[in-house]
Amino acid sequence: MRKSLLAITLVFFCLFQAAGQNVKALFEEGKKLFDQEQYALALGKFAPITSLDESGDMVKYASYFYAISAHKSGDNVSAKNMFLQVLKKYPEWQVTDDVNYWLGFLAAERGNLNDTFSYLANAKNIDQAQKNAVKSKALLGDVDMAILKGLLAEYPEDNLLASKLANGILSLDIENQDIDLLNELQSTYALNLDLGIDGIEFSPKKSVYNVGLFLPFAYSSDSARLVRSMTAWTTRMYQGVRLGVEKLADEGVDVNLITIDTRNSQDRLFEMVRNGDFDDLDLIIGPVTQSAVQLMSSFSKNKKINMINPLSSNSDILVNNPFAFLYYPSNESLAIKAAEYAKENFTRNKNAAVFYSGFADKSRADLYRQIIEKDSFNVTIFQEVRENESVYIQTLLSEEHEQDKDSAVVANMIAEMDSLREAGEEDWEIYRPRDFVYDTLKILPDSIGHVFIASDYSSLASSALSGIESRPDTVDYLSSSRFLTTESSISFDQLERLSATFIGSNLIDYSSEAVATFRELYVNEYLSTPVKEDRLGDAYIGYDITVTFGRLLHQYGKYFQLGLKRKASVSGELTNQFDYKFSNDNRYTPVLRMKEGVVVPVEKY
Repeated sequence: MRKSLLAITLVFFCLFQAAGQNVKALFEEGKKLFDQEQYALALGKFAPITSLDESGDMVKYASYFYAISAHKSGDNVSAKNMFLQVLKKYPEWQVTDDVNYWLGFLAAERGNLNDTFSYLANAKNIDQAQKNAVKSKALLGDVDMAILKGLLAEYPEDNLLASKLANGILSLDIENQDIDLLNELQSTYALNLDLGIDGIEFSPKKSVYNVGLFLPFAYSSDSARLVRSMTAWTTRMYQGVRLGVEKLADEGVDVNLITIDTRNSQDRLFEMVRNGDFDDLDLIIGPVTQSAVQLMSSFSKNKKINMINPLSSNSDILVNNPFAFLYYPSNESLAIKAAEYAKENFTRNKNAAVFYSGFADKSRADLYRQIIEKDSFNVTIFQEVRENESVYIQTLLSEEHEQDKDSAVVANMIAEMDSLREAGEEDWEIYRPRDFVYDTLKILPDSIGHVFIASDYSSLASSALSGIESRPDTVDYLSSSRFLTTESSISFDQLERLSATFIGSNLIDYSSEAVATFRELYVNEYLSTPVKEDRLGDAYIGYDITVTFGRLLHQYGKYFQLGLKRKASVSGELTNQFDYKFSNDNRYTPVLRMKEGVVVPVEKY
């Protein structure tokens, strides 16, 4: 029996030894074919070895080389499956990093970014340049931005992802580019991004920004004129600017304010421009007088220095000058938004009355008329009314005159008196001359459907609203909101009663914390309360422009339009919002109404 058992043992040992020799021979044949790059043939040698239920090195390597051979033969599915099997069966094997690298490589081949970065992240000991080559291949072509953002959140140290995301953002139209994200990517990953627009290659950031305030101060040593100038709107605006500079300093933004008097001598201003006195400016606030605007607009364009007109809605200032900005919406922006609203909401009666205050407003009135008349409206009254003659609008809307009664009614009245006379009645004249007419509005009831005030003067608005309120018919009211202030003489109750509608023009929420802070600063500094003007500058404007655009300088550099053109809107310090994405005037123009004594936006607009 012992001899039989020994014989059986020897037989099995010989068989196992022969099988081991066959496995070794197969592996060596497969490896030789692999080295000769005959991958399809190598597959046939490695395949039977991979199915063995062993964990020896030959089985492991046969599986590894099988997977590579499958890939080289064009069968990436088998390659992927075998690599995954190797990871599962031999998780502690020394070539795990290589397997993860190959799985990342195969994921890149099939365009699966998530798997590519996941597997390569686990291939810890593989050369980074080698892994980056795979990542770069995976990132070729268009990649969904949401996927890139998600991957960068998961792998925040990956510069390739950051660069791809940045380039993807830059490939969008300017107005759709997220400038805040671009700045973050550029800063965090030291990317060299081309953010240039309109001939601006880059936007330098400085420790101190030179800001010039160009206003008609009319400085004088004459004491009487000095007293007058201290109460002028220019002085109040300067005071607001000074407070803004101090506010920025508290926030770590240093501004060197330079004031220039544009009133006394145009020749002097021209001489200063010619001598280069303003060449180091980073921002110009103003000027506001026509001759000074023309001179400084040309200077702004030639020297590539941004300038903001703080008062005007005249878009001519913006023509052919990408460095010129309007603080307010342009006449065209206001007219377009107003006309769009009117076309949708004033269809009950398509007759309209349009009033404007002069040349500065006529372009707004003209464009509004042009747009609505193309949509079957009829502007029956189109009239210029000067600010000091604004009562004319109220008179026109409420004035009555005598109108003959209907001819049939008059005939019956005459016939009645004739009948009495023929009957011998002494008092046959029962009707007086006034009985044959009646008083009616000069502008007949229901003859106009709405009034559009194409001006920012509160006197024109107030006159129109009073005229509308005195009428028995329903007339809608529409204008810009620029005159709506806490100091306004117009009753907010009246605005609500008449359902007056406004196109937002740098709306300030006077109940906001920012306004309260500004007022407190102003009172403490100047021992008086700030006053909001209709069309002139004031402390509110000076403070709002300085703080808002000072922050933009700090955030985006000297050419802050590189940021503005890529943002839907930016918040003002006092003004609710600014929108310079599509134009260099503020196109944030919400439709507004009065509700319970508060100005609120109309939904949808």
